[in-house]
Amino acid sequence: MGFLHEIRNLEFIKDLEREINTDVLLFGIDGFTYYGNLQAIEDCRIAFLTPAITAESNEVEILTPGGEIREVTFLRVDLWSIIAKGSGIVNDPFNNTGSGNALNVNGVIGLGQRDGEEQRQDGHDLVCQLRRMVGDTVVLTTLGGFLFEGTLGAVDNCLALLTVNSIFVPGTDQCISNRDVRSVLVNLESLTSISTVCCC
Repeated sequence: MGFLHEIRNLEFIKDLEREINTDVLLFGIDGFTYYGNLQAIEDCRIAFLTPAITAESNEVEILTPGGEIREVTFLRVDLWSIIAKGSGIVNDPFNNTGSGNALNVNGVIGLGQRDGEEQRQDGHDLVCQLRRMVGDTVVLTTLGGFLFEGTLGAVDNCLALLTVNSIFVPGTDQCISNRDVRSVLVNLESLTSISTVCCC
């Protein structure tokens, strides 16, 4: 519990409470990605998901770090372990047959997954630099092996709001694009690197 206590962000949970009855993507510190409709938040800690409205499946979808999609009837997830949320879901980001943009799962194993012996460096210096990049196209990497690319809209309460260009998750060699997900809110307590995208 000590590690999760360090990266939890109560402002992130408050923001997520505004997403009740909408489809969300939740990105976990363990590399799992959850896709469903947020029904409730219990005790300001546990999110309850049911099948997403925009899903190709009639189940809650879980993308494992190994690239497999598992389906469950409903899901409860610890919000202290969630490092980002995707919102403005247009299409099922895992099984999108409509746009031909489905993720190629069971391909590549992870994006920079962490060795258990590595120690996390304090990311607050990165957050200070990120505040100066509002309006820029940035790339953020986080614990769990996630990469978020998009235009940085705001940095506040150790949260970063981006309009999505692409999201890379462990277990796949393709990205979730802005055709499927419009925005992402990243808990900066989980930040591992920041960079800007060069425009030619």
